[in-house]
Amino acid sequence: MSIPNHDFLRYTLAYPDKVNATQFPLPDGIAYLEGVGILRLEPHHPVQHSVVLSAGIHGNETAPIELLNGLVRQLLTGELALSVRVLIILGHPQAMIAAERFCDVNLNRLFCGAWQRYDGLEVGRAQELEQAVAKFFGQHEQGEKLHYDLHTAIRGSQYEKFAVHPFSDGKAYQHSQFAFYDAIGLEAVLLSHQPTTTFSYHSYAKHGAQAATIELGQVKPFGENDLTKLDSLNEALKALLSDAALTQGQARNVHLFEVIDVLTKDAEDYRLNIASDEKNFTGYTQGFELATSSASRYLVKQEGDALVFPNTKLPIGQRSGLVVRARSWQTFKTI
Repeated sequence: MSIPNHDFLRYTLAYPDKVNATQFPLPDGIAYLEGVGILRLEPHHPVQHSVVLSAGIHGNETAPIELLNGLVRQLLTGELALSVRVLIILGHPQAMIAAERFCDVNLNRLFCGAWQRYDGLEVGRAQELEQAVAKFFGQHEQGEKLHYDLHTAIRGSQYEKFAVHPFSDGKAYQHSQFAFYDAIGLEAVLLSHQPTTTFSYHSYAKHGAQAATIELGQVKPFGENDLTKLDSLNEALKALLSDAALTQGQARNVHLFEVIDVLTKDAEDYRLNIASDEKNFTGYTQGFELATSSASRYLVKQEGDALVFPNTKLPIGQRSGLVVRARSWQTFKTI
């Protein structure tokens, strides 16, 4: 068995509920189809890197899904050599088919075991993806572990492409990761200030992988993406997969931001006092009433504090945005 026409995306969407686990040869390795949208590729020769590349954790974020599908096609045909172990994940096929962010609950809030607190279609999928990543990293404990979870954002952004770096909990930041962010065309990195339940944080916290959530522009339907805007990322991922090389740019070209507050929808009348098309990283004046409800109000604490991921179309108790503040490289240390 092999994937018809080497089109992993088409095959995944044709069988979104169940596939039989199977394996088949590659020109320079073996492919293991381990579940719906879960494909593990292993070279014949020993390697030092284990890489997870995921996209489609939100079903309507299609550009990185198409990008990964192109890379898989090249790996399956032998056009692209394989020099690392790689786990390719297309996260939420049912939401892709529905052209929706999610079906019942946001899948990217269900990792690190958070699925135990929810009901819905995504609960089982979160468990399945956690198990797939644990198995993948557990089979090869030595060498470098990487996980890049690729997304696009609901809104436009002052910085079109940016990364969300997991909360480090005092661990040193790796300079090579920030140099890689510049090399793949990212303009900013957002430093998380606390543990989260995202997919990339799960790999960082539970498996010791260098990981990030990478935002690659704005949401568009399948077939409407200009993938040439992701050429730098595409070439860097090819180098990672075929040469086991993490492409390096200039880390200090990337703007640093840190999260200082998390906004939470706390009432039905909760609102953000911003335009419907306000871009991520838009800064505000000190004292501006950014959010208000019958239960609370949030005033901007410092001139220039900005908002990322604003969203009020969600249940009470869920995150409505992140308040972020620019950080200087002079106070930021990497190894």
